[in-house]
Amino acid sequence: MGVEFYACKRCGESRYEEYVYHCDKCEHSLCTRCVVNDDIGDDYAHSYCVIFDGTQAMKDKYGIDDEDIAKGYIKEGDVIDDAGIDPKYCPFCQGEAVAEIDVLKYLLKKYGLDYEEIKREYLTNK
Repeated sequence: MGVEFYACKRCGESRYEEYVYHCDKCEHSLCTRCVVNDDIGDDYAHSYCVIFDGTQAMKDKYGIDDEDIAKGYIKEGDVIDDAGIDPKYCPFCQGEAVAEIDVLKYLLKKYGLDYEEIKREYLTNK
C-alpha cells in the first residue's frame, strides 16, 4: 500500500491525497490550503465536497434515488462521497484564480487555432 500525492492546480504543491480533491464543476485539482469561502476550516478535502440538499437536480446529477433516501443511505446534509469539492470553495469557479490550461483553451478558441498544429510548430522551431 503506497501513499499517493496530488498536485494542486492553484499553488502547484503536491500533497497527500486526503488534502487534494477535484472541483465538481471545473475539475481542477485543489488543495485545502487554496480553497476560498472557507467556512469549514478543515484540512481534509472530503469536508469541502458537495453536500446533499435533497433537490431533484442533485438526485439526478449524482444518481441518488428515493430508495437510497428511504433506506437511510443518504440524507439531507450528508457529504456526497463521489462528488468533488463544491464549486463555492473553488478559486477557479469563484473567479479568484485562473488556471494556465484554461487560458490556453480560451486563446485557441478565440483565435481559431488548432492545438496539435501549434504544438507541431512549436516543436519544429524549438
